[in-house]
Amino acid sequence: MAGFKDLTKLKWYYQVLIVAVICGGLLAGVWYQFLTPKQAEIEMKTMQDDELQKTIAKSKQQQIQLAQIKKQAIELQAQLDRLKTVLPLEKETDQVLRMVQATAAMSALQLKRVSPRATIDHDVYMEWPIDLEVLGTYHNVSAFLDRLRLLDRIVNTTGLNLTSRASEGEAAYTASVGATLTATTFMYKDEPLASAAPPAKPVK
Repeated sequence: MAGFKDLTKLKWYYQVLIVAVICGGLLAGVWYQFLTPKQAEIEMKTMQDDELQKTIAKSKQQQIQLAQIKKQAIELQAQLDRLKTVLPLEKETDQVLRMVQATAAMSALQLKRVSPRATIDHDVYMEWPIDLEVLGTYHNVSAFLDRLRLLDRIVNTTGLNLTSRASEGEAAYTASVGATLTATTFMYKDEPLASAAPPAKPVK
């Protein structure tokens, strides 16, 4: 109590100064003891939140990129599917030969010879030339070439050579023209391919 009595004997501004110093010390002690750890915890939580927001933003960007990649993959697959409709695989060569034979039959041509050549290799596809010999009329040959052009598969015709055959009698209406040509189709390299096409089946 003596100390308090001594304090009261001091001038009022000294009393205010002493009280202010004591209060400041008490406030500093409270800040150091309680508030400083809380402030550090808040700063740590803020840093963690910032890192989490960055991670979320990065994840969203990756999701956008993944969606774009998936879209491109779907588009590329669609393009590949369209490509396969016009470029047969090697395992479909028999189908191509049957298609040529059927086209000749629809054009009322006699298919005298079908001679597949060796394939010509390219990066992602192969050329497959097929030598053909047919017998019919000019109209039949023209119809045959037009039907080949309209096939789903790509078929290019080259080396067309026409020769006159029968010009009298009944044969003049069915076999007045002989034609030789090369029909070239293209095969998609979806798997290891042989160096030559398989032999053609005998034409009946």
